[in-house]
Amino acid sequence: MDTHRLLEQTQSLLLRIHRLKQTDIALLREIIREHNTLYHRDESPIISDYEYDTLFHALARLESDTGDFSPDSPTSRLRVLLDSQFQKVRHRYPMISLDNTYNIEEIRDFEERMRNKLRTENVSAPGVFPYFLQPKFDGLGLAIIYELWHMTRVVTRGNGVEGEDVTANAHEVESIPAHIPALSWVSRFEVRGEIVMPHDAFLRVNQERMEQWEKIFANPRNAASWSLRQLDPLVTRGRGLLFLAYSVPEIEQSFSPDSYFSHISSYSALMQYIESLGFTTGNLPHVHIEGIESLVKILNQEEDIATRTRFPYDTDGLVIKCDDLRLWRILGTTEHHPRYATAYKFPPNQVRTKVLTIEHSVGRTGVVTPVANLEPVNVGGVIVRRATLHNYDELQKKDIREGDMVYIVRAWEVIPEIVAPIPEARDGNERIVALPTCCPVCDTLLEKEEKKVALFCPNHHCPAQIQGRFETFFWKHGLDIDGLGEKQIELFLEQWWLTDFASAFHLLDHEAELLTLEWYKEKSIQNLKDALQKARHTTLDRVFVALGIPNVGSKTAKILARSIIELAQTRHLEDSETLSHIFLSIFPTLTQESLESLRDIGAETARSILAFFTENHDEITSLFHELIFEDTARDIRTSGGKLLEKSFCVTGSFETLSRDQIHALIEQNGGEVRTSVTARLDYLIAGTSAGSKKIKAESLGITILSLEDFYELLK
Repeated sequence: MDTHRLLEQTQSLLLRIHRLKQTDIALLREIIREHNTLYHRDESPIISDYEYDTLFHALARLESDTGDFSPDSPTSRLRVLLDSQFQKVRHRYPMISLDNTYNIEEIRDFEERMRNKLRTENVSAPGVFPYFLQPKFDGLGLAIIYELWHMTRVVTRGNGVEGEDVTANAHEVESIPAHIPALSWVSRFEVRGEIVMPHDAFLRVNQERMEQWEKIFANPRNAASWSLRQLDPLVTRGRGLLFLAYSVPEIEQSFSPDSYFSHISSYSALMQYIESLGFTTGNLPHVHIEGIESLVKILNQEEDIATRTRFPYDTDGLVIKCDDLRLWRILGTTEHHPRYATAYKFPPNQVRTKVLTIEHSVGRTGVVTPVANLEPVNVGGVIVRRATLHNYDELQKKDIREGDMVYIVRAWEVIPEIVAPIPEARDGNERIVALPTCCPVCDTLLEKEEKKVALFCPNHHCPAQIQGRFETFFWKHGLDIDGLGEKQIELFLEQWWLTDFASAFHLLDHEAELLTLEWYKEKSIQNLKDALQKARHTTLDRVFVALGIPNVGSKTAKILARSIIELAQTRHLEDSETLSHIFLSIFPTLTQESLESLRDIGAETARSILAFFTENHDEITSLFHELIFEDTARDIRTSGGKLLEKSFCVTGSFETLSRDQIHALIEQNGGEVRTSVTARLDYLIAGTSAGSKKIKAESLGITILSLEDFYELLK
């Protein structure tokens, strides 16, 4: 249809938009398809977004009113997109976080860590490090994938390993190019950045929501995230979102002197290249800085610290990156952050409010903590009503009283914290809080360990401790059982439906009673049933975290679980034995000495583990009989892992896998990952630009594997 005729028919439909009938549906579908082609394929729309939205919503309303649905309708095509748009997608390269600091002087430590790392890699550090300074955008991380130069998928950062597919909505963000200039040398290209909502759009959206008596957004970041995750992409279109690009993993992760991108040897050049592709970067005017002293000088200048006020969108700090991409591959990353970049965070917002009361809170380990109940106040976009005082020593040192006016911040922009009282504001009615002598929940006499500041309740049957243990057991880092929150746990404990951890898997024995509660209907009962069944299938390290063993976090739990699995591999296993029985038989054999011999487990942690297994033997036994462990059962019953007792170091770059993904494969098959090359190393897996590690491995006679050779070991 030619554009002149299309405009005439569009105008005709718009003029009688409130009088359209079922007989107009076919024409509406045809007109909208034509406009979709002009907008998405040709990037030459001939009507406004408002006019398009009016037509689209009119079609959706007519189809709903008449029941006249068609699989080739524009609304059906949209529904198909929506059905899949929030699927989980694994990132090719993990989207790890940045390390950060609020202290400018710690930036010097950041440089020293880079020098030390280069020294261990036998690489000469530059006399003066080049730096690139850019704003730290306060938005939602996105990865945009182009195949044959056309955008095919957009994924949120998520947990860094996998995110949500928001492709349909991303098409409605004007600053995300639908295609990029043809790159004949690469078929897949990924650009990463941050989606933000500018301040003017944020104010407009909140004004519109207030006029509609809808809940307003607390801050632009939440508004941006919510807008990008709408089931209707048309809502996303009207939110004025902005995408700011800052990364191309294919270039950063695989820099090589002989690659096509070898001319992009600095991050400065990379940012210019990103801009040449049609992206907005939002950088500072002075981005390249030579030397740590120049960098610290700029950070110390007030006008540069207050960068957040310079931009039309929220920023919460400055990102500092080594400007030499050639060093990035050598410096590498830790499990959580890159070594070549860090963030200098702005001081958190400080506000004033009143302490209404100070209560004594009992945690799952029995530690009693003073918690201040505050007059509600907005701190950095979050309404704060409570703030921890950490311990009674701090309470006394800060001299915080009930009725005090105080300054509070969100420490690290997450945890509400009282900075100090304002003595000048006191009127004499403030009340000093006395140290408790008995547990506020069970009235047991409190104790205090020598050389420690915390007061604690020694009664392990204290209701508050029991409540806390169940909350830890059910939370997302534990067994992740949806539908069992604080209120539900409290009620189920009162009803004696929860007596130990194993009893959680028998909650559905009380299904009839559950249906009488306002929280539970048939659908929520089914959801709980599904969550419990899913939680039964778990891994040993996850259970250790869920149990809340003192001094045992996720890292220690993995080390402990792996040791127990290795012990299981040495046993002669009967076919009838389950992993639960095998693991339970191993716990009594653990000793202080054997635990301390494990990497990163010290004497205090070893004592905590042994005491926990001894004191909770019956409860652990009951729980394990409810669980189905998935700790590589096939390997435990056969070879114990194809890479068992073999150590690997990975260096260089690889086209199909990141180093972290190769590390995961090694560990999943029983191997040990090392970060340096020594005579005791079994294998070096080398990709392109392997560098000094490969040279050292050759001199030591260590077996060097390609990625294909590594795959052969796994067969």
